[in-house]
Amino acid sequence: MGNYKITNATSEESSAEYYSSELSANALFNFMGEYQYLEDTINRMAFLPRYYPENIEYLRISKENTPLKEWYIPMTCFCDIPLHQISYHAEGKAQTGYGKFSIALHKKFGINNGIQPVQYLNSNSIPTEELRNAISILLSDNGQIYSDEALISLSNHLFEYMRRIKPLDGSMKKWDKEGKKYVEIKKNFHDEHEWRYIPDFESDELPFLLYRQDDIIAESSSQFYTKSITETKNGLLNFNVSDIRYIFVDSILSREKLISFIKRKQKGKRIPRAEKDILISKILVYDEIKEDW
Repeated sequence: MGNYKITNATSEESSAEYYSSELSANALFNFMGEYQYLEDTINRMAFLPRYYPENIEYLRISKENTPLKEWYIPMTCFCDIPLHQISYHAEGKAQTGYGKFSIALHKKFGINNGIQPVQYLNSNSIPTEELRNAISILLSDNGQIYSDEALISLSNHLFEYMRRIKPLDGSMKKWDKEGKKYVEIKKNFHDEHEWRYIPDFESDELPFLLYRQDDIIAESSSQFYTKSITETKNGLLNFNVSDIRYIFVDSILSREKLISFIKRKQKGKRIPRAEKDILISKILVYDEIKEDW
């Protein structure tokens, strides 16, 4: 699945006027389960996507007469849930939450950088049935490169669409609390208001999608492909201090720790001293803010 490629939006398209949201947040939140992930992201001033497993049993598609149960998509996930409703997404129950640490970017930044809301599919609907048929045809072509311009455009569109869909509800894999293995949980995905940043790999860098069993085993056992994303040309989602709307930490102790880290920060992307003060001013303690939601 490395032969299909979409051209980036033009600068004129990416600078289109932004209309603020009335029913959803005007920020895109990426929640994390551990403090260290927050430090790592700020150190890079970039989000590092990873290949995430997606359960696709609801699509009921096969490759060479073998049912496909999952594929892995390189992405960083965000949500635009309003603050007063965010607690279930962050905390959840029975390991369904994503963590109390978060960096929230301005939604306009996300839109200008191609971050896209996913489309949730009713597995019993006609559009899903038609999509199932189209994907089956695409997979049966064994990645051949089309010569007809119309077919190239249609196959590119279908392939990119495949990476931005999700069922209304179902099961998903999530790292356990120790971060050592995936556990399977069930969720109503529509409640997540998910947006995805999917890196724009060059065709000779990394696969755009993992669905072959050997590739899935390599990724699930050692994160073989995820570890290579830092070596790609456009894999990371870079941001500046001005692009950040909020930073959440779980406690006052974590806030003090993060402030100290930002003040002494020497490695990674350089942040001028004046911008460090602005960055620190964006830090909020999740448990304190939650009291006023």
